[in-house]
Amino acid sequence: MSNVAQTTSLSLNSQLLPDDKGQVPDWVHLLPTSEGMVQTNDARGPYHVSDAEKIIAASFAEADRLPIDENHATDLAAPKGLPAPAHGWIISMQARADGIWGKVEWSDQGRALLAARAYRNLSPVIAVPLNGSKAVLSILRASLVNRPNFRGLASLNQETDDMSFQKTMAGVLGLSADASEADISTALTALKDNGATATTELQSQLGEIGTALGVADGGDVLAAAKVAKAGLGGETALQASVTELQAANTTLQTSLNALTTDRALDKATAFVTGEMEKGRMIPGPLKDHYISMHQQDPARVEKEINALPKMSGAIIPDVPPEHGGAISLNATELASKATVYQAEQAAAGNEISMSAAVHAVQEDRK
Repeated sequence: MSNVAQTTSLSLNSQLLPDDKGQVPDWVHLLPTSEGMVQTNDARGPYHVSDAEKIIAASFAEADRLPIDENHATDLAAPKGLPAPAHGWIISMQARADGIWGKVEWSDQGRALLAARAYRNLSPVIAVPLNGSKAVLSILRASLVNRPNFRGLASLNQETDDMSFQKTMAGVLGLSADASEADISTALTALKDNGATATTELQSQLGEIGTALGVADGGDVLAAAKVAKAGLGGETALQASVTELQAANTTLQTSLNALTTDRALDKATAFVTGEMEKGRMIPGPLKDHYISMHQQDPARVEKEINALPKMSGAIIPDVPPEHGGAISLNATELASKATVYQAEQAAAGNEISMSAAVHAVQEDRK
């Protein structure tokens, strides 16, 4: 029942035990009614009973027997990890002229408690809507008590609801309504610790500001800040100084970025050009491409270029002479064709080295 709240402090005044000592009743008065009302000794009542049979059906909708514990242990002790044994089980209910009665199967301990007159009243735990309505929806369980609250019934609900404050605290702390006392305590401790941490951080920041203003430990940081503000000509002058500093910082950053870019370009150009002069087979059209890539990722480009083969012997001139009826390729053309051939082989699923690609191109030219 998502729209139902449990009430754990309803007590009825009907006498649970007969006058003869030692007798244990099989039927107990669970909910006393008079003209459809359940009167209480505190200000929470009266509660309304419009359909007793409907309440009985709802009570057993999710369980075929309802526990009878001691002093509301299920609601007060169990959430703290303490024992909450059942001393009896309500197995059925009847709607009578004076309210709802329940038939109980008592445990040996429950019978002993009643026979010894340890308890004289019974207190039901009822469910009511969360919207504030006083309509009784169902009986959830009952408890043996000696301090009744409901008028006209034997029940064990206390006149004050300790759980209401606990639920209020849980709501304030952002916890669920059924949060335990331990959960609330943990949340309060965390809140306290966070407050202490925030205070410590604030004190640390004030100390840093004081140091910047030349204030000794324990000095009035606020007064020093006011003096500094006045010395700068007020808020407008202070803002102007801040703006000037920000502009200078932007100019400096721009110059630094430009210097970094120029140095990267010089380094990339020197490396790629140097490798080409060493005979590294880098196609001329790819020179600028490698220089640009080197500025972004030097290590990657240097690794890739170092894997390219070098021409052995003298570099072939750009206009090669005829040799044996065939035209030889110069270094740039050979490297370019080898690169294209290597890419074609890779597309076909054949991975070959650059040296193998060069050899294949040379063989093809013969």
